Amino acid sequence: MPSSKSVLRSLSRAAAILLFATGCATTGSEWTSDSAPVAFTDSTVDIVDRAPASMGIPRDIDKTLDSNSMRAQADFHFTLGETFSLEGNTAKAIEEYRLTLVYDPQSTAVRLRLAGEYVKQGMVSEAINQTKSAIEINPSSVDARMLLGGLYSSLRVFDEALNQYETVQKMQPENFDAPMFVGALFAEQKKFGEAAARFEKLAKKSENPNAHVAWYYLGRVRLEDNKDDVGGRAEAAFLQSLFQKPSFVDPLLSLGALYETTGRKEKAISLYAAFQEKHGPNATVAETLAQVYLEREQYTQALQQFAIIESSDPEDLNARVKIAFILIQEKRYNEAITKLEDLLGRMPSADKVRFYLGAVYEEVKDYKAAIPHFLKIEKASPFFAESRIHASYLYKIVGDSAKAVTTMEEAIKEMPDHAPFYTLYASHLDDRREFAKAAAMLKDAVQRFPKNAQLHYFLGNMYDRTGNRSATIDAMKAVLTIEADHVQALNYLAYTYAEAGTELETAEKLARRALELKPQDGYVMDTLGWVLFKRGSFEESVKVLEDAHRLQPDEAIIADHLGDAYYYFRMPERAKRLYEKAASIAEEDKNKGGRDGVHVEANSGSDTGGVSIEKIRAKIVVIDRQQDNATTTTRRPASAK
Repeated sequence: MPSSKSVLRSLSRAAAILLFATGCATTGSEWTSDSAPVAFTDSTVDIVDRAPASMGIPRDIDKTLDSNSMRAQADFHFTLGETFSLEGNTAKAIEEYRLTLVYDPQSTAVRLRLAGEYVKQGMVSEAINQTKSAIEINPSSVDARMLLGGLYSSLRVFDEALNQYETVQKMQPENFDAPMFVGALFAEQKKFGEAAARFEKLAKKSENPNAHVAWYYLGRVRLEDNKDDVGGRAEAAFLQSLFQKPSFVDPLLSLGALYETTGRKEKAISLYAAFQEKHGPNATVAETLAQVYLEREQYTQALQQFAIIESSDPEDLNARVKIAFILIQEKRYNEAITKLEDLLGRMPSADKVRFYLGAVYEEVKDYKAAIPHFLKIEKASPFFAESRIHASYLYKIVGDSAKAVTTMEEAIKEMPDHAPFYTLYASHLDDRREFAKAAAMLKDAVQRFPKNAQLHYFLGNMYDRTGNRSATIDAMKAVLTIEADHVQALNYLAYTYAEAGTELETAEKLARRALELKPQDGYVMDTLGWVLFKRGSFEESVKVLEDAHRLQPDEAIIADHLGDAYYYFRMPERAKRLYEKAASIAEEDKNKGGRDGVHVEANSGSDTGGVSIEKIRAKIVVIDRQQDNATTTTRRPASAK
């Protein structure tokens, strides 16, 4: 809804538009100043062999022919002017209207039409000159004075505008438009009391056919003067306007907006909905109501309103786009695809529509349909970066790792300053076990983005993959220098220290801080439990690792760690069960990579998340042998322990 100020200005400047649409909308047969129209006829003035004067046409007949010729020429140019005006060619329309005035300079109607064309060109001063000339020719022309008032108002020459409107009121006491514009002039000058008095007087005149409009503007003025409408006077005016004309949309929208801004949202919604039911469907109300429903995430109701907008204007592509997005929100993907495909046919360069179409195809797992849409989005689009990431990721999903890599390589060439490209590229190289290539690429990337914590993290991950533990530690420290609470780096560094058996006190602090930040992360719990195990705190380590295993029961390395803790806490049976479970999970995950690079043992040659199945089997064999030995050894009394 427009602001109060814009509404008041629109009213005060409406005279020009009103006149162009009504009073000045004359046809070719009505434009002449004071004579009936004459049809255009062929001229005979260019005859070469003229007859002798004695045989010529009598002078009184000659004058009649000259008059007819002048009128015919004027009629001809006026018709051309109207034609050019309708076509939107204002420059040529002005030229033809000016030529019309050559043949009939006393026509007020033509001057007003010419003024209208000048307004379209933004030549307000020229429009004023023509309108003033029309008034000089015909001082009683209400159309001319109303137009001149509107032009002066648009220039904020309020005194001159007021003079024209008051003159009209004296000339036509029954004219209800002029006092309406006077009220708007006062409102424009923030003379709200005077404006309200004018509108209220108009509103209460029983003979005023547009009293409902006066009530509406009275409400707007009162609301402008009292933003919160203390006392409810603006509300009362809007209600009175609706009482007089229930189908009048403007007071309805203003009243609804007032309800919304004063905390009566439900009342506003009821107002809009009741209007649609009784007097609708109305596209303008539907726009407001649809937006309210969208804000409340009531997508079904919003969809109904957008359908009204679409049916009222089938070419409203914005409404169609919003309908498609609502269908996506409601997971009605097939309908969304149909709508987006239709939109794309109408707007093939609409990258936003294309991006969301690709995203919906991705959602329904039609990856082969999604990828081409993502790849068609060009570099200049704000959706380019995300579209390339989606396309590259989907190539990975469909098993085409080569295209996944080349898509990222090409994207980096197109947009080398987009850091997320490098992380996804590193991930693809990691999947292909091209660790050295990934490390070299990321080393260059951190030079380009020295403050990007995630790139340093991935670089440390790749160093770990290649067995360079000291470089891994340096990279993780670099991450924490940039972002002290980077949970993954805290966790990774703590685990790396634990695996090396060094800096265990520091490792425990790092792991505990990571757990504070993500208290329900099973992997972080596992790291803390493993650090405690390495520090010899077996009892506490059992408790922490049990929690980690509860959160991540299908993670082989956590089961293995818990098995070690049980074993060293003298619970071999439990340890054996956990080792067997770890081995089973590892077998299933044999063709999968590790999780986030954390806990992956460098140079282990393992594809099972850092777990060596052979080592786990060896631990089971040790427990079995110990149990066999225990059954062949004489049991010692408890007192001998």
